[in-house]
Amino acid sequence: MHGSVFSFFKHVIDPISEVFDPLNVSIILILFLFFSNNIEVISKNSKKISLLKDKTGLIESEIFSIFYYYRLIIKHCLISIIVAGIACNVLKYIMGVARPKYFFLENAERIDFFNIIQKMNSFPSGHTQAAFTMAVLILFYVNRFSILVFLLASLMGISRIFMSMHFPSDIIFGAYLGFIIPIALYNHFFIEKIEKIENCNYLSLNNFLKLLYWRFFL
Repeated sequence: MHGSVFSFFKHVIDPISEVFDPLNVSIILILFLFFSNNIEVISKNSKKISLLKDKTGLIESEIFSIFYYYRLIIKHCLISIIVAGIACNVLKYIMGVARPKYFFLENAERIDFFNIIQKMNSFPSGHTQAAFTMAVLILFYVNRFSILVFLLASLMGISRIFMSMHFPSDIIFGAYLGFIIPIALYNHFFIEKIEKIENCNYLSLNNFLKLLYWRFFL
């Protein structure tokens, strides 16, 4: 029984967490931001704007609103991932908590403050922090499958215990960190800007992707 549970976490949950690695997600977000960010350049070319309008069926003000709206979302996601990751790693260095396998098998000190050695950076869990940061961001902007999303994030955290990489306290605080930072950033820097335009019915992801596609070929 224990072997099958370990195998599930090692061969199913861990690979999923690697797919949603913050670096991979950040690269994708930066690419999206790059291709949507220079719409101001296109705006000076009336011919290209006309082509975008013809290809998408959107009027000029809708085109600019869509790019503006999704740039805000991308910036929120990107900043959340970066800030949460930095906060997590700074805490790892400050706390210097030994990972379970080194604490139990090698008699390492439980806590050794300001230690950058890999075996002494257990608290908080970076994988769990990243999983919950992603989960919160998905629920912010997709608002579907909430139970499944948080279940998957929780399993990613629990897997770190089964892999002897973290104590439960590492997982709990990593989850808290990943949960609170995107919400705090949203409430302080993005909520007013996003809520001003988010109820417009043309702000669908499909329209944004369609605009990006035609923007790429203009």
